[in-house]
Amino acid sequence: MVGLTSVLLAGLSGLRAAQTGVATVSQNIANANTPGYVRTELTLAPRTQIGAGAGVEITGIKRAADRFLATASYIASSAASSASARADLLSRAQQTFGDPSDSSSVFGMVDEYWSALTELGVDPSSSLRRADAVSALQATYSEVHRIGESLQQLIGEADQRIGDAVSEAQNLMNRIADLNNEIRLNKRSGADTSSAENAQSALIDQLSELMDVRATPQQDGGVHIRTGGGALLVGVTAAKLSYAPNPSPYATHGVISLNEEIGSNINIESFLTGGSIKGLLQARDVDLPGLAEALGGYAGALADAMNAVHNENASSPAVSSMTGRQTGLLSTDALNFTGTTTLAITDSGGILRDRLTIDFDAQTITSEAPPNTVSFAGGGTIGDFVDALNTALAAETPSGSATFTDGVLSLNLSGQGGIVIQQDSADPALRAGRGFSHFFGLNDLVSRPTPLFFESGISGADLHGLADDGAIQYQIRDTQGRFIADRTISITGPLAAPGATWNDLLSALNAPGTGLGEYGAFSLNATTGQITFAPNAAFNVQLVNDSTQRGNTGVAFSALHGLDSSATAGRATEVDVNALIANDTSRLAVGRPNLAVNLGVKVIEAGDNRGANALAAARDTMRSFGAAGVLTAQTGTLATYAARLGGEAGRLASDSERQATGAAAVATAAADRRGEKEAVSIDDELMKMTTYQNAYAAAARVIQAATEMLDVLMTIGYR
Repeated sequence: MVGLTSVLLAGLSGLRAAQTGVATVSQNIANANTPGYVRTELTLAPRTQIGAGAGVEITGIKRAADRFLATASYIASSAASSASARADLLSRAQQTFGDPSDSSSVFGMVDEYWSALTELGVDPSSSLRRADAVSALQATYSEVHRIGESLQQLIGEADQRIGDAVSEAQNLMNRIADLNNEIRLNKRSGADTSSAENAQSALIDQLSELMDVRATPQQDGGVHIRTGGGALLVGVTAAKLSYAPNPSPYATHGVISLNEEIGSNINIESFLTGGSIKGLLQARDVDLPGLAEALGGYAGALADAMNAVHNENASSPAVSSMTGRQTGLLSTDALNFTGTTTLAITDSGGILRDRLTIDFDAQTITSEAPPNTVSFAGGGTIGDFVDALNTALAAETPSGSATFTDGVLSLNLSGQGGIVIQQDSADPALRAGRGFSHFFGLNDLVSRPTPLFFESGISGADLHGLADDGAIQYQIRDTQGRFIADRTISITGPLAAPGATWNDLLSALNAPGTGLGEYGAFSLNATTGQITFAPNAAFNVQLVNDSTQRGNTGVAFSALHGLDSSATAGRATEVDVNALIANDTSRLAVGRPNLAVNLGVKVIEAGDNRGANALAAARDTMRSFGAAGVLTAQTGTLATYAARLGGEAGRLASDSERQATGAAAVATAAADRRGEKEAVSIDDELMKMTTYQNAYAAAARVIQAATEMLDVLMTIGYR
């Protein structure tokens, strides 16, 4: 009887095992098309009792997961997501530039401008052709503005998408941690954990698209999740990610912090090697700003080239007043000009009435009618020179004036007549490489509310002129993105003293402990007067805020020297045709005056086309361009520079697209290889179903046979 009971129990265990097997197979078949589902497998073992067979035992229901294939899939997926996010933004950035062969692109529009200048040279007296040239240049800069604004919008979009991705990642991490608890509980109670593990695996797959992850199974159930760089995202509980997007143009972006509330002070960005967040960071912080800087560099280079020529030209009739650009300089700054320039006074017909020769080396202004010499020797400042020029102009008939107010030089004649300025061909007047009229922007064709270029010509001994209580704030992080220090240089104490100079400010900026001495070096170029910063390779130094202002110019320290993106890349959205010329195209200087003629002779003719031809020739004139974003320092023509800008935009988009295509192919291959191991095969499952059904039938027959035998034995025993 004992042996018969064992047979019955063995058969019953077979029934249970077969039932569980059928249920497992049914679950697999039902989820064959469920994304991320990993098939489950029933594990059986023989059951013994005192050495004798006692049926079959279910030792577990396990997922057919392969940890190594899963890790490969996570890595490939994160790489594909990173490349895809970056390629999307760069492709759209390239589209904003347009096809260089398309007349509606910025490159086509600037070609239209050059053509309009050539046509203007044929008939410089034509008001229609002057209007066409000005309109073509306005259209060019309008397109530059649109592209510049689009790039800033893409940077803002990338930042917002980073914020959204961080929020999504946090939600996934929380759910993975919750499932860890469920899996541990089920495992302790002996319940099936495969459903919770499948759900968790699908969440990890989603998380791997946002950031590169590595999943490590734990002995008590569940997994620990880390980034490829080792940052723990999910352990006993989920880590806390925090990020505040700032989509404003030229914004200083924060960092993605890990467990900020417990003071860990970890920037997780340096621990990311893949995922869409990584791709968005690359586009936001490197690629798009690089294109924006390059576009700003092109906008500034085109403007500066046009202004250099236009300031040597004159309109017919000559203008009676000139208002210069915002230089960011103060009247107390050293003049720092050398050479000679000529300022001519004409009547309304362009007849030369007087000629003022400004000799910056001798520090004199000499007029001819009547003969007179005014000296600005002694102080050697811009203010001293302007006072002398004002005195010389006041003696003219009609009288004139010169003022230098809040960084802007203005010249005016009170009656009929015009002002014409030209450099001495043998000894041109120069400051930081630009001529007198060009430097002050007295006859600019293109303008900007803030400094257009950053070669200011200041000297270290000049007063820095920054208003009291302003501050320059920098944030320093290491190459891993970890916060190192905040440094604020305030215009207080000795820096606010009346005699504080640029050298004093440089000393404060470079001071270890209070300045940035440990993290890089500020230096003043003695030739150009521009202050630059060379960071230590081990640190990332970022300008956070600059509330300084030079006198009443409204120009901050960083804007004067081009030390932030709003000053450099901002040229793409702020540079435009001078409003005076846009509103009155007769001010377009298309003639080249001859100031060497005798008094009483005409210096400019209405039909003179030499100025228009010189403007058109600027397209193919060789010049040097400084490094700007994705464009390296180079020597070439404006046409070549524009082509390289378009080429760089196309190259970035093309390279990122190829990278995205390659990464997607690798991710697909990894997913397929993983699927071969983990996915459900209907044919295989049907075979298993048949096997379990047959096993169930066999176990039932064993039980039936044992029952019949028991009945016989009972009958025999009863009799």
